[in-house]
Amino acid sequence: MVVRMLLLWLRWLYTMVIRTAFYLFWALFPPAKPMPPITDSALLQSSHTLALWIRQRKRTSESIVSAFVSRSKAVNSILNAVVDEHYDEALQEAREVDQKLDLYSEEERANLEYSQPLLGVPFTVKEIIAVKGMSHTGGLLSRRGIKATYDAELVKMLREAGGIPLAVTNIPELSLWWESYNLLFGRTNNPYSASRTPGGSSGGEAALLSSCGTPVSIGTDLGGSIRFPSFCCGVFGHKPSCDWVSKKNMHIYPEKLLNSRASVAGPLARHSRDLAFIMEIIAPVHARGLSAKVEATSLSSLKIWWAEDVGSPLISPTTSELRNILHKAVHHLHATYSIPTAKWPGDMSNAIIPWRTKLNEESRGHPPVKFDMTNRQYEANLLKEWLLWACGQRRHTFPILLFATFQKFTPENPSDVTSPYYWKTVQKSFMDILGSDGVLIMPTAPELYYHGQSCVTIYDACIASLFNGIEFPATAVPLGLSNDGLPLGVQVVTTPGNDHLSLAVARALEEKFGGWVSPSPIKVASS
Repeated sequence: MVVRMLLLWLRWLYTMVIRTAFYLFWALFPPAKPMPPITDSALLQSSHTLALWIRQRKRTSESIVSAFVSRSKAVNSILNAVVDEHYDEALQEAREVDQKLDLYSEEERANLEYSQPLLGVPFTVKEIIAVKGMSHTGGLLSRRGIKATYDAELVKMLREAGGIPLAVTNIPELSLWWESYNLLFGRTNNPYSASRTPGGSSGGEAALLSSCGTPVSIGTDLGGSIRFPSFCCGVFGHKPSCDWVSKKNMHIYPEKLLNSRASVAGPLARHSRDLAFIMEIIAPVHARGLSAKVEATSLSSLKIWWAEDVGSPLISPTTSELRNILHKAVHHLHATYSIPTAKWPGDMSNAIIPWRTKLNEESRGHPPVKFDMTNRQYEANLLKEWLLWACGQRRHTFPILLFATFQKFTPENPSDVTSPYYWKTVQKSFMDILGSDGVLIMPTAPELYYHGQSCVTIYDACIASLFNGIEFPATAVPLGLSNDGLPLGVQVVTTPGNDHLSLAVARALEEKFGGWVSPSPIKVASS
């Protein structure tokens, strides 16, 4: 116990030094220009509402797509979130939607809610997801200029639902880090502060979404890549149950994640209602009727567990503001819905092990990262690449070199399946506590990081990646802004197949705490 307390104190000291150093470093740079004001009310609406407006002819699809095209152009000069766009093609598709709707009767337009629920609404996806005709490089210099020749399965579903692809957004190299930066497209900024990361690997999506540059956003989550960017950018994000959403053609190497259960695809949204709405489109079998199921969920029948952190000396302590908002959220649910609440009784201090063993199992038989780094032309010489990086002649980012190096020296099966930290054992322990009516509320990350800070706090990602390792769905929920004007939030975790529980809690917290807060001034004229 004494040794553990000493290690935790040393970790706190290390964290304070790191936070101070990055604060002082970024204080040397002038602040970025402020985000432009929002002047069109359509930019503030949920995708569900926009689709309704289009069907009811309150707004044309062309006017809505045009509003998002203009907005994404205006904010991208600050964010660097969009890496390829189809603005002209999107506007043409919108005109065709309007022409078709003009020929329909009111009843025929109303029926489109069931056959094409997203008709006329634009959407964006992260660049690792294939959209025919758009950039599909994975952030690799060796794939510069490559565009997808097909649509990923979930993109096909969005198109069939009437959605209009608008752009693809920035990611880390090979989508394998929690800072959206690569040598091909550069670094994406957080809309609330240019010195802070928007997260990764779906950071481009989260930044553009929070800035009202897109109404529908799709990300992927292998180790927190939906939830962490959602936390950083103050939006909602849902990591669904495994196998709910097709991963066909989701990666630049499609077979790599096709059978993975640690990796999933899911929506990010400014409004919690959109999460279930979009899930019904991209997971038509498993998420059928999800919106209604969320509405029908009785919160008073739930059990809520909470945790401030995972209790590991390898992971940064949670900031006081995040701890306070977490307790306010738990208290609200207890007081309002008479939900029993309790501190998490299990041990999460070895959170990295379930995720690591899960990835090692699923990567068996696949080429290593050092082969992926060269677009699978040959295996990268890691010593040479590190020397090039050190000499300023880098061809790869620091995180991907670190990832490849760790993979090289990690045994193929580093953990005995009889270990109490093996992913299946941990999964069972969580199932036993949560059951079919429980949720766990905890931070997604200990803090909102400065650019580059993730490279010296690498184990902090385990707070989110633990739940990829044990295959649990989770929803990122924004809970307002800190005293510094930065997003606060939590993740709500539940058991496989019970996505409606975390989504229902997210909706209840949105009603109380307000959900997404615009990083831009809102100057919409009252009608």
